[in-house]
Amino acid sequence: MTLYRNTLRRGLLDFHIGEAVPEISFDVPRYMREMAEAGMQTLTFMTKDAFGTSYYDTSIGHKNSKLRTDLLEEAVREARKYGIRLIAYYNVGLNSFVANANPDYRQRDKDGNAVTNAFGYYDMLCLNSPYRDYVAAQLAEIAERYEVDGFFFDITYVWPSSCHCEYCKKWYVEKYGQTPPPSPQPGSVELRRWQQFQKDIRADFLRFITGRLKRIAPGLEIGWNHAGDLAFAHVEPDTLADYLTSEFHPPIYLYGSLLAKWKRTTGKPFELMMPSEMGSWGEWTMAPAATLKTAAAIAIAGGGSISFGHVPIPSGALKGALPPPVVGAMKEANEFVREREEWLLHAESVPDVAVLYGVENRRMIESTSLPNHVDDAMNGANRMLIEGNIHFDVLSGQNLPKKLGGYSVLIMPDQAYVTPEVEEAVRGFVHGGGLLIASQRTSLYGEDGIRKANFGLADVFGVDFDDTSRYSVAYLADFAGEHFADVPDMPVLVKGVSAPVLRVRLAAEARAVSAFMEPAMESKTYRHVYHQHAHPAIRTDDPAITVHPFGKGACVYIAAPVEASFWRTGSPWLRRIYMDCLKLLRPEPLLEVEAPIGIEVNLMRQGTRLIVHLVQVREEKAGGSKTFIEEIWPVFNIRVKIRAKPQSAYLAPDRQPLALVEEGDGVSLIVPEVGLHAMVVLEGC
Repeated sequence: MTLYRNTLRRGLLDFHIGEAVPEISFDVPRYMREMAEAGMQTLTFMTKDAFGTSYYDTSIGHKNSKLRTDLLEEAVREARKYGIRLIAYYNVGLNSFVANANPDYRQRDKDGNAVTNAFGYYDMLCLNSPYRDYVAAQLAEIAERYEVDGFFFDITYVWPSSCHCEYCKKWYVEKYGQTPPPSPQPGSVELRRWQQFQKDIRADFLRFITGRLKRIAPGLEIGWNHAGDLAFAHVEPDTLADYLTSEFHPPIYLYGSLLAKWKRTTGKPFELMMPSEMGSWGEWTMAPAATLKTAAAIAIAGGGSISFGHVPIPSGALKGALPPPVVGAMKEANEFVREREEWLLHAESVPDVAVLYGVENRRMIESTSLPNHVDDAMNGANRMLIEGNIHFDVLSGQNLPKKLGGYSVLIMPDQAYVTPEVEEAVRGFVHGGGLLIASQRTSLYGEDGIRKANFGLADVFGVDFDDTSRYSVAYLADFAGEHFADVPDMPVLVKGVSAPVLRVRLAAEARAVSAFMEPAMESKTYRHVYHQHAHPAIRTDDPAITVHPFGKGACVYIAAPVEASFWRTGSPWLRRIYMDCLKLLRPEPLLEVEAPIGIEVNLMRQGTRLIVHLVQVREEKAGGSKTFIEEIWPVFNIRVKIRAKPQSAYLAPDRQPLALVEEGDGVSLIVPEVGLHAMVVLEGC
């Protein structure tokens, strides 16, 4: 499996046309020539669309009636001329052609209603019905008749609140000995079982279909949409994927960075798929070239590759081809990637700071009525660390016990449920010298969603759980020491999160570096001050931030949902407090970058070479609407300090030498200018 490890420039032909247009015109020879000129190394090429129509001469499915040729056959022939490798795109879940002939194959809700308007338009079929044999037969037909290098599956999931079709009901009875519950209650065994059943439908289908294809051609590289996607959080079948891929929709740049930091810890090659259009697929208006290039920079600096989605105009005055500006923008971005490939291929993230994203925690929260800000906490931690110029990875609960020993710092943002295996790994990590930041409910709940009497990691935190606050907002106050010098000398608000702050008791060895202040009152329509929430008024002895030595390591515990509150409010003071906590734990980190908050940092190793990636990421809104990157404004004189002793340093790809200054156990240097992306290459580390 070398294709995805040895290539970085990809495209996705997202050609969902159906049969409503008067014709389908597609000049495949021109398309492949333009894709070659645009620098594409792999193309994911449409074989069956969301309507259920096929784009090749199928003997099993329904070929699109508006096609005069076999598009896949043409694509294979033309791609071979330019050395472009083809991945066969197949839309699994959406198929109106099959649904109309076989209504029993449709996914259904608890009332038996078929899902006929998925995404507003499409019939959603059940992966547990005999439809999966139809899919397997079509995929086998493609694998046996066409020289494709792999497959990409789209829409391989169960629609929310489905599937109660007859086939799933039967399978549920076979698995659990009872009929599926129509309305399982939050916190119940029935809801946890039902949610697991929905995941089992998808996982069983992906196991079944990858096994079929691998028996035909073991060398096929197989992946699917949302493989390695945090928001999807279905990690079990991802072990079967040869590559991981997720949608990445600029201008939501921070999520692309987060995806890369999560995917790269799996050891699998990965891509981020970006529509070359404004925001989403099928908008028929391109995003600015600078936006495409920014997405490419985020993907490659994070250790992955970029895939630009695009669609030729099939009919009308502009029919037959991609608009030239789209081809030009993809070419510009691919050339940007190509110039940097020497320093990208086979590079791996350097373990230093890890953030835990516990899929088990997410599933526990989703099966209960507990306040759910799992995504807010993760997004907040991601944004704070990026804006703090911190290099970090994101670990799953499955990966953490195996990988944690290589890291220096672990962050656990409100991980309410932590598996016993992770608890033991964290305890051993800190005791052996590791550093930990944990917040709010971390390790306070069991798998069943019931609050425990105390934190599972209370001995590591140096605090015991006492109670929850009765107020919807809180204030961090009374900061101790010079570590919080850049925080204003006044209480700092924590709000926007439905989970209250916690009251905790200090262990003998722990010390508080901040305490809570409570508002004057809980605001109601009949009792309030001003028109939001009450001012800080009541000093308490309740520790808000604590420090505790544990074995050879130490832990900072924060009794407030600071990550989620930061994501909701954008409070710069919460970010500064968080960064100060990190400095308090580790005053001399492996890598220090003094840069504006818009500079994302990644540290990669490539043999004896270290590479510091600096990416200028701006995520902005104007009056609440999206803003796209159109121009790149340079920043100057970025100071980089690393605790390593390289033999030389230069900026890639131009190989501009950089002067090294010895500082203690490391070196520092100045990057004179960063536009969109700079690579500091440290040779001989």
